[in-house]
Amino acid sequence: MPPERAPWNAVGEVETTAGSRCTGTLVAPRSVLTAQHCLLTADQAGLVPPRDITFRVGGRTARATALRHGPGFDPQREEPWRADWAVLTLDAPLGTGRALRLSAEPPREGLALALPGWQHDRPGVLMADLGCRVVIFGTFGPQGMLVGHNCAGTLGSSGAPLIARGEDGGFVVVGVQAKAALGRPLGVAVPAFAIPLR
Repeated sequence: MPPERAPWNAVGEVETTAGSRCTGTLVAPRSVLTAQHCLLTADQAGLVPPRDITFRVGGRTARATALRHGPGFDPQREEPWRADWAVLTLDAPLGTGRALRLSAEPPREGLALALPGWQHDRPGVLMADLGCRVVIFGTFGPQGMLVGHNCAGTLGSSGAPLIARGEDGGFVVVGVQAKAALGRPLGVAVPAFAIPLR
């Protein structure tokens, strides 16, 4: 994918001092959406402090200054999946002119999607599955309300956005990748409309 063109220019890499590397998306000038499990300490006892998180996009780097995350997430078990989201506040406005908006509506089954991510099997290359769809939107038992999709993603796609076209033709984030079935084009995402930006 050409990382300098929209919507791909909003998708960057989240890295922690604990060694985690995932995908994140600019959703406001200073806000990045990612998966909470990407921010765990090395012993999985909790989350790293914001100062230990960096975000890179378009050749620029910023450090997190604050962090909000889904309530009730158990870092040892990495669940419930519905809470596997985090919003980072950056020390620089990297999202100006490139941030994507979150969909305010639940995604419908069959909605065409793209899942871009900075995946471990191709370091330094933004990869994307452009031919996938929402398979189901519903409650996954104790894991909660999630978007089930048939997008392919490997290690590093955690925290990646599920991108669709909004009713106005613009790009919107309909979910944030929480879990992928390695070796198969299946995954679940936290629905974007359930994530508060403030």
